[in-house]
Amino acid sequence: METFKFDPRVFISPPFIKCPKCNKDAFGVLTINRNSYTRRCRECLFPRGSDKLQHYDLPKLNKKVIYLDQFVISEIMKSLNPKTKAHQKGKVDPFWLTLFEKLDILSKLQLIICPDFIYQTNESLLSPYFEPLKRLYQLLSHGVSFYDRGTIERFQVYENMKNWIANRSDDPIDINVHNIVHGDINAWQDTLLISIKREYEDGWIDRLREDREQINSGLLEIFKRWQSETDKDFQYWFHEEWNAYGRTVLQVYFNYLKTYAEAAIGKTELTTNFIFPPDSVILIHEFHRVLREAGVTDKDLWDKTVEYFSSPGLRHVPAIKISSMLYASLARKAASGQKSPPTKGMTNDIAMISSFLPYCDAIFIDNECHTYLNEKPLCDELNYDTKIFSLNNRDEFMEYLNSIEVGMPKEHFEKVSEVYGSTWCEPYTTLFTDE
Repeated sequence: METFKFDPRVFISPPFIKCPKCNKDAFGVLTINRNSYTRRCRECLFPRGSDKLQHYDLPKLNKKVIYLDQFVISEIMKSLNPKTKAHQKGKVDPFWLTLFEKLDILSKLQLIICPDFIYQTNESLLSPYFEPLKRLYQLLSHGVSFYDRGTIERFQVYENMKNWIANRSDDPIDINVHNIVHGDINAWQDTLLISIKREYEDGWIDRLREDREQINSGLLEIFKRWQSETDKDFQYWFHEEWNAYGRTVLQVYFNYLKTYAEAAIGKTELTTNFIFPPDSVILIHEFHRVLREAGVTDKDLWDKTVEYFSSPGLRHVPAIKISSMLYASLARKAASGQKSPPTKGMTNDIAMISSFLPYCDAIFIDNECHTYLNEKPLCDELNYDTKIFSLNNRDEFMEYLNSIEVGMPKEHFEKVSEVYGSTWCEPYTTLFTDE
């Protein structure tokens, strides 16, 4: 029979100070909590039994939330990983290593967080460097993840529904960044980061690649149509985009009901879609619940549903407004004579920007999307106080990051050293060479 000996000392980490019980320099950090931490002695294991817990308060945090486009994660990974071809051939811009060092330091100083997201995982799965990419974005997110676009959009529409029923459809959506993430943005980080390796079923990655190609092909077809619509203007395409949202929700809902009915009589096969219905189905069920609570009878439910999903109030839903404006910008470029189609992954970029832009302190995106966001009317209408960066203004991004560190109080740095040690903030440039 095998035996396992558990030693609680393995969970006690530096920095060590003098133990109040045995007087040895072995009083280390045991746990780090949201706004506090505890210590325990590695020699005498004080506190133990009836001893009072050695608990120390930490100041509340207000971290800057920064969204990093997938291409940023990819370039940083290449700058750190000697196994990549770009690294071996010396084709990585030194900027990316400098950027990583700054991001890592600010993250360890508990000043910023760079949440990851499901599309980042999907994009990484299409790369031969999935595990390194995952390791990097999890290092910078430290367990904090944005919800997927569908969920964020659904939350926003739900709030807009309530405003519409109360005849206040122009009111701002009452959602903040803490409502759209898994994890605690402003928690002091633990020194351990646990990651689970997931096994993907056969064909999963191939289906991801096929879906991406299909979406890209669809956008190319629409781009060709836009090129022929030289008599249309930005407002026309913006109206077309946001107005399509409601029609799509209703269409998806009724298609789901039809398929569900066919499955019930054995005409079609049951799938996981019946366990996890589309966002449109959840959205309409929620809307009906809100309508009933507002006193609307079952007889009038669908009249009100169609009325809402055709209403101009949908323009005030951030995810719908931002994505509609970005697609209208693409259409305007096409109609004005642009020959080159949008880059691959543009639909994902728009999905991410429209989901996260209102909730981040800063975003770093590609030059193409950055250009669109700086054009009128987007730069006037999308006023979310979010700082927007790309390679076009990368020096300004570094200045922004430096300003965060410069603005850090001395007392904050002392607390970081107290909890994590004096060498904690050294950038982890050996992330892929310590394996």
